[in-house]
Amino acid sequence: MYYDPKIRSLFGLEKETRPLYSFWTHFPGDDLDQHKLSEASLSFSEQYQIDFLKTMPNGMYAIEDYGCDIDYSEIRAGGVASITYTPYQSVEDWSKLKSASICKGALKRELESLRLILEKIGKTPVIFTVFSPMTIINKLSQGRIHQQISAGEKLDEIHSALTLIAKDVRTVSEAAIDMGAAGVFFAHQDTDHHLFNLDDFNNFVVQYDYEAICGAKKGRFNILHLHGTSVRFLAVSDYPVHGINWHAWETLPSVSAASLMTDKWLVGGLNRWSITKDDRQGLQQQIDQSLGNMAEKNIILTPGCTIRHPFKPDTLEFIKEYIRSKV
Repeated sequence: MYYDPKIRSLFGLEKETRPLYSFWTHFPGDDLDQHKLSEASLSFSEQYQIDFLKTMPNGMYAIEDYGCDIDYSEIRAGGVASITYTPYQSVEDWSKLKSASICKGALKRELESLRLILEKIGKTPVIFTVFSPMTIINKLSQGRIHQQISAGEKLDEIHSALTLIAKDVRTVSEAAIDMGAAGVFFAHQDTDHHLFNLDDFNNFVVQYDYEAICGAKKGRFNILHLHGTSVRFLAVSDYPVHGINWHAWETLPSVSAASLMTDKWLVGGLNRWSITKDDRQGLQQQIDQSLGNMAEKNIILTPGCTIRHPFKPDTLEFIKEYIRSKV
């Protein structure tokens, strides 16, 4: 058996010995409407028989309610959403930031989509996607926050904004868990070494991550996602989560090294670009090596990040069947 039976029971697979797996991508256009998003998510889950469903919101939902304008037009072609306007241009602007409400706007939409999914998903666990406070404030500032912190001026304004954002993330996470989500997918795009020195990382990132994650403390399977090419894997390996997802095969650590760096579940092992490029030989090798490197460790095979469009559904079918052949 590949995995800890306590976690396997969460997925309803106590009596099976095959590896666990999941996929996720974006649904351009559908992800701005809770009904379309929930239906697309349920269809995706059913088609690929994934072992957990990570909610698949647009990558900017967490900042919509703070007054930004966003362009989503490039996603279908393999691009990303971009901010066309933000009211947070200078460090002084953080004093304007107001708390977002789960009773309206994008947060309400995402929780409503979650509710619709949970009504029909059956026994498949659902993991609700949230973003770290630093990731949110970085998007709101279009990357200016790093320079603002380095400048060392009006840092109290930044701390106040991060406190507010962390509280909002905590609130929406707690609401998702209370609704029936099995956990949260804590997406973090600001752990790369080059973004902060260690003191600033601890002061402006880590402490607010913990404040935010408190909202998911009742979650049965929380996942930390590390987005980047030089992530501080070891520095965050003791975060209060059950699993860690990162860009395996794109950057270090390797799956084998990661298994030595943490006792948490590894959630990954598939290169998202191999999926987009339909590189089946590469995907077979990744699956075999990921499983072979784990020994008695625990792994759920997933992409290291969102699968970029355009990809072939047949590629996911191939991965599904190959993983299901493993016992």
